[in-house]
Amino acid sequence: MIFTIFADPSFLLTNLLGAINIEVKGNDFTAEIPLSTLLGRAPIVAYGKIFASANTATYVINIAGYGPDKGGKIKVSIEAGKIVIEVELNIPLSFLNNRVIKARMNEFKDKANELIRLERIKRKI
Repeated sequence: MIFTIFADPSFLLTNLLGAINIEVKGNDFTAEIPLSTLLGRAPIVAYGKIFASANTATYVINIAGYGPDKGGKIKVSIEAGKIVIEVELNIPLSFLNNRVIKARMNEFKDKANELIRLERIKRKI
C-alpha cells in the first residue's frame, strides 16, 4: 500500500525534489524542478520513466536540453520494513544546485512520516 505512494511521481518528485507542474502518462512523467542559475532561479524540465516491481520503484530521469550526461535515477525500495531511497543525479550547475537538492532531501526525510500519513488519508489506504 505505502509503496504505491512512492511509485507516484506526483508525490515523490514534489516532496523529494520540489518539482512542480508534474504530468504523468502511464509510466512516463514530465516535471519542472526549480533550481538556481547564475542569475537567479529557473526551473529545469525533467522527464523519464518509472519502472516498478513488487517492492522497488526506479525513476530514470533525463534533463531536457542538456544532453545525455545530465539526469540520473531515483530508486525507492522497501527492505526489512524500511523505505530506502537512493538518489543519483547529475544536474545542471551542480556546484550550485547540489546543496539545494540535499536541503530538499533532508527536509523530506524530516517530514516523511507526516507526508506519508497525509497521503494515505487522501488516498484512503
